[in-house]
Amino acid sequence: MPKTNLIGAYIAAILVMLIFTLPIIWMFMGAFKTPVDIYSIPPIWWPDFSYLENFKTLLAENWSFLLNSVIITLGATVLCMIFALPCAFGLVNFQFKGNNFLADWILSTRMMPPIAAAVPLFMIFNGMGMLDTHFALIIVYAGFNLPFAVWVAMSFFRNLPKEIIEAARIEGCTWFQTFWQVALPLTKSGIATVSTFVFIFAWNELLLALFLTSNEAKTFPVVISTFSTITRTYWEFVSAATVIQVLPPIIFTLIMQRHIVSGLTMGAVKNG
Repeated sequence: MPKTNLIGAYIAAILVMLIFTLPIIWMFMGAFKTPVDIYSIPPIWWPDFSYLENFKTLLAENWSFLLNSVIITLGATVLCMIFALPCAFGLVNFQFKGNNFLADWILSTRMMPPIAAAVPLFMIFNGMGMLDTHFALIIVYAGFNLPFAVWVAMSFFRNLPKEIIEAARIEGCTWFQTFWQVALPLTKSGIATVSTFVFIFAWNELLLALFLTSNEAKTFPVVISTFSTITRTYWEFVSAATVIQVLPPIIFTLIMQRHIVSGLTMGAVKNG
């Protein structure tokens, strides 16, 4: 590649990076500004990072809703994986008429927009007396992420050598033992990858939480949406809440990082 083209590529990459990162940096800076500083002209570029009143006020009033998000997200992730992994393993290893159609149909259900199911879900849970409960959101989040989890997990199970599964069966293992003692340990990187995506999707979900909760099971994304009103937007709280909102997915991803890299590599390699 000519040197001028290489320089142009670097400049373009830097510009793209700035376009995506500057709003995030500005939001982070806003979390440490007073309401006066937020709207000051000229703008204050470097805030006083010792100013933590936005975080203190936000957490003092909304700690329970942040805890709701943690409980619901972890519950939905675990429940989703409990159903997704056996389903994916079965679709890969049990060949029957309509196997491929069933796999495609499971994936196609993920293409339905959540708003299409919001009203029916509201009516169902209202009739069952489960509105504004943790369990209702856990079921809904797990259900909406299940097709994606099954589809991705299938790619990891497909990359397991068939000889390993056959050897386990010849040694007398039941299908459950083969799944639990052989397949899962060999695909733990893939499981970490799938669970991370499910965690992030569930953690950031807003629309269904708006429909199905009011107070007891309200999640943190719903709280963030309340800081924008008809009269004004409380940018200092929006910024502080956004910083808090992005921390758990980052922490979860860092914990799973080693497995995620291996899992993505594993999922990209196909058997010959």
